[in-house]
Amino acid sequence: MNYNETLRLYKRYVDVIAMMKKDGQLQPMYMIWEHHGVRTPYKIDKIYRIRKAASEVGGCGILYEIKIDGRDRKLFYERDRWFLESYRP
Repeated sequence: MNYNETLRLYKRYVDVIAMMKKDGQLQPMYMIWEHHGVRTPYKIDKIYRIRKAASEVGGCGILYEIKIDGRDRKLFYERDRWFLESYRP
């Protein structure tokens, strides 16, 4: 595997547990990661910023810049589903 292949991003659709706040804001609380049939919930520790944006992997929607399990991630709400920019397909 060469250097460029290790940096390739993918669009990884995920399940999200979210709260609809009384002001109408959608707030993700947990992201569910599935790997080999095992579903693991991860608490979203912090939301840094929410804005409309396009993804580097295609698609656009509402970008949630978040911290999960000590790592900064980009979580997108695209129409009616969620995805992460991930280095694993």
